[in-house]
Amino acid sequence: MKKKPERKKGKKSLLKKYRLVILDESSFEEKFSLMLSRFNVFLGIGTTSVILIVGTILLVAYSSLREYIPGYASTELRRSAINLNFKTDSLIRHVGFQESFINRIQMVLNGELDYDTLGSEEVEKFLLKNNSNLASLSPSDEELLLRKKLSENESLAKTNTTLDADFQVPLKGLLVLKQNVARRRFGITIQSAADQKVLSMKEGTVLSVEGTPSLGYSVSVQHKNGALSRYSTLSSSNKKPGDYIKRGGVLGLLMDAPEDKIPEGHFEYWLNEESLDLQKLLGL
Repeated sequence: MKKKPERKKGKKSLLKKYRLVILDESSFEEKFSLMLSRFNVFLGIGTTSVILIVGTILLVAYSSLREYIPGYASTELRRSAINLNFKTDSLIRHVGFQESFINRIQMVLNGELDYDTLGSEEVEKFLLKNNSNLASLSPSDEELLLRKKLSENESLAKTNTTLDADFQVPLKGLLVLKQNVARRRFGITIQSAADQKVLSMKEGTVLSVEGTPSLGYSVSVQHKNGALSRYSTLSSSNKKPGDYIKRGGVLGLLMDAPEDKIPEGHFEYWLNEESLDLQKLLGL
């Protein structure tokens, strides 16, 4: 007799049905039964394994559990690292510019570098080399005459103002803040009592009156030689723009301050776009 191929026998064994029965041990009563084959068992186990593996991969990939993987860096950590890298580069570049600027200033202060090289011979040689017309860059006679007149007028105005001691103290009180041009603080601040009279430092014409009753008024007075004085934190103003006021004339009353604070008045004096020190001019 011919033997059957082993493939067919193996195939039949995979599809051969088996019955799984669960019996009660004491009464042998059938509780559960199921028809199975080897192929169904392998298919069920394989499908369950694939589902568990794919589910685990998806759970780790799309949840916060991926951060517990050794060597994994989160997206926020990468973004913060990139931003810090950009900021560090910009700070290093800015510090380099500041160091270069400070080195140049030190060289100028030590006399190693000329602070004004516009009229140096090297610049003139450069202009001649590039066929530039030096005559067109030099000022004309009319321009030189105009510059001379302006410098004489400015020096005369400064001399008259700085030597002129005819200044009226605008407010009787205590000087609390001095002028500090380096910190962009112009003028002086004087503490006094509320409703104290604010006087004009010199004669002139009221230029403007600005402000509100709740925030206070600010009065600007135009004087001779282009000088300008400014009086701030007034509760009221007795003058209007265009009114003439004498030296010591009353401009208004000092505004009252909030609780636990002392009323203060702020005063400035400008000449040729330069803030003069009122502490010296008023002898405070």
